Amino acid sequence: MKKILTIILGIVVLWSCGSRPKNFTYFYKNEDTGLNQLVDINGYYVSRHGCDSTLYSMYMFYENGLFTIATTSQLQPGLISCFETGGKSKICNYPLWGTYRIEGDLIKTQTIRPEGNWFVIFRDYRILPDGNIVNISDYVQPQYINLGYMANYPSFTNNLCEEKAEFFPTKTKRDSTESFLLKKKWFYK
Repeated sequence: MKKILTIILGIVVLWSCGSRPKNFTYFYKNEDTGLNQLVDINGYYVSRHGCDSTLYSMYMFYENGLFTIATTSQLQPGLISCFETGGKSKICNYPLWGTYRIEGDLIKTQTIRPEGNWFVIFRDYRILPDGNIVNISDYVQPQYINLGYMANYPSFTNNLCEEKAEFFPTKTKRDSTESFLLKKKWFYK
């Protein structure tokens, strides 16, 4: 009986830890990426979501390679507060977390959506010579998703409506240790 309880407990623990999405490859290293020397990261950015003017992406980069993002139809004060100070409110659980890499003039991100079999959303940003950034892609890889409604995710691998993201400096910034992914062993290389 004790052996069976141990096995059941082990299965529950493994299940609750989640497993790494197969296409997640930008493992967290907790190292200074140098992004703060290329763009301002002491605040958050807002970009129009592709050519759809009704949705906006609000996102923030951290020096240690973490990235957080929320898609919204309007910039709500509660969501702005979450980006500035964080917290445990329901709205502060909404932004997705992930990592980024710098490749030339690109910031390539992978965020984890903890739903279904957990999947990755890829977003890439081009760093302009003046230090501004533009969103150039936002997509999922459907073969790794088992959620039917995500088949209609408004993906684009080439943004036809590129425009500069608007930057909003903040005096404070959400503590990156609030990311639930930091508790997942598979998140680290």
